[in-house]
Amino acid sequence: MKARYQFRFYPTDQQRQLLAQLFGCVRVVWNDALALCKKSVSVAGDATRTTKLPSNNDLHSFSNYPSKEN
Repeated sequence: MKARYQFRFYPTDQQRQLLAQLFGCVRVVWNDALALCKKSVSVAGDATRTTKLPSNNDLHSFSNYPSKEN
């Protein structure tokens, strides 16, 4: 039998700010990757999927491992 758990999370103000920044960064990366995939498909063979994603300087200020900072 599989157990099911529910958890509640009550972040502090600082944690809310960090989570908002994290999810904003994730959204930007996802949208850039999706746009690149759509562009690759629309060109149909002329572009490869090994193309680098566009650089976004705003993302460099955020940690690569946000869940391990605390």
